[in-house]
Amino acid sequence: MTIIAIDFSINSTAICVQHNNKLDWYNIVSNLNLSRKGFSVHKELLESSDNVHVIGYERNKPKDLDYSDEQSFKISNANLHSDIIINAIEPYIGDSNTIITFEGYSYGSKGNSFIDLIAYNTFLKAKLMMVCQNGIQVVAPKSVKKYFTGNGNAGKPMMVNSFRDRTDSLLINDAVHNYISSVDFGDNVSKPIDDLVDAFAILKYTEDRLKGSD
Repeated sequence: MTIIAIDFSINSTAICVQHNNKLDWYNIVSNLNLSRKGFSVHKELLESSDNVHVIGYERNKPKDLDYSDEQSFKISNANLHSDIIINAIEPYIGDSNTIITFEGYSYGSKGNSFIDLIAYNTFLKAKLMMVCQNGIQVVAPKSVKKYFTGNGNAGKPMMVNSFRDRTDSLLINDAVHNYISSVDFGDNVSKPIDDLVDAFAILKYTEDRLKGSD
């Protein structure tokens, strides 16, 4: 069985794929520039292993757009974003044994940015539904955090520490786990570490749910 776990966001979508007893990691990043300091962790992860993929996409909205043109830009950009993600994970999604799982929205989310998130997310889910034979699963954020850390309100540092402490066979010699284990982030968890950890947590939670339904 292949599990594709997606921690979706517009600027930094993280994907963890469990396939043939190993992990592949993907990070789809808006306006990626590996020469800039803000993307130094992305660069180090990318160079650490062939199983880590950092992929950029353009999201430079033109200035001074009126409402209609701004909405047209968002639709076009959401379409581009979803195509890039699907192209990245295309080797896995047509298999009848593939499970695709997303983390759901957090309760209390609101505002224009949340509306944009829903639109971008829906573009991707709609396209995946056309090619995935097993549909899409959506798991609750609090349930994932509770499963992974014991605390349904866990913040980024607690999630990262729980990931660092895991002894799964999948994580032996895994580049992302080795990298996180070698760095003390403290309370300031760098991008995309938090997103990648969340994707792994979604994957393991989904895997346990599937085992429980057998």
